[in-house]
Amino acid sequence: MFDFIPPSEHTGLASSDAFDELRGFVEEHREGLLTAAELLGATPGLRLAQAALDGVAAPQLPTRSTMRALAGLLDLLMLEHVQDPSRIEAAQFALIDPASPVVEDICLLADGLEAALTSCQEAVVAETLLDTGRAAA
Repeated sequence: MFDFIPPSEHTGLASSDAFDELRGFVEEHREGLLTAAELLGATPGLRLAQAALDGVAAPQLPTRSTMRALAGLLDLLMLEHVQDPSRIEAAQFALIDPASPVVEDICLLADGLEAALTSCQEAVVAETLLDTGRAAA
């Protein structure tokens, strides 16, 4: 999904600004993201979230592995694998009371992370296209 992220030496303004927005969201909601990831994915979910959040905390633009971890965290929050009984997410999801306030929190975190990732992705694509146009000129 985010495989086209440029190498770390790519330091353009647009992707940096969008990444700052992503970094801000992650910093503001760090504890909630970790809690939700553990609730939905047990220890593997928590490890995934920690890897994603630690990658975002790094001072440089995101690496491909950080973006993959963020995409995996988003999948976890968006309940992408809860229908697969062979995955831990299915068992974890079955333990959650649908009326619990944590459900709304998870939905808000998922929507916020998705918006921040989309913004970052769009900025990188736009910058890449701009750079390609400059190189062709």
